[in-house]
Amino acid sequence: MIAALFFASALTVVDGGTLRVNGEPIRLLAIEAPDIINRCRKRKACPQDNSRQSRESLKRALRDPITIVPVARDAYGRTIAIVYAGGLNMSCEQVRKGMAVYRSSWDVGRRLARECRFLKRH
Repeated sequence: MIAALFFASALTVVDGGTLRVNGEPIRLLAIEAPDIINRCRKRKACPQDNSRQSRESLKRALRDPITIVPVARDAYGRTIAIVYAGGLNMSCEQVRKGMAVYRSSWDVGRRLARECRFLKRH
C-alpha cells in the first residue's frame, strides 16, 4: 500500500479515532476512542466516555505534514491506517493522552506496539 501526504485542510476529524479524507473514512490503527454513538460494550476496557474531548484532542494534534499509511481494511470497508502528523503517530498520541485505548487484537503486524514505546511494557 502507498503512503499519501495530505494537508490538514484536506481532512476532517470524525471522532478521536477516525478521519475523513475526500469522503473516505480513515480509522487510526489499533485504537478505540469514544465515538459519537459510543459503541463501547459492558465489561470491556474502554476509553473515558467523552467523545467531544477525544475528537478535539485529535483535531489539535493534526498539523502539517500529515502522512497516511494504509495498513488494511476493516469489516466495514474503512481504511485502517497509521496517521502521522508533524512526525508524530496519532494513534500513539491519542493513547498517551488517555483519549483512546490500545487494542492489541486490532494491531495488524504489531506495528503500533513497535512504534509506541510506552506500549512495550504491556
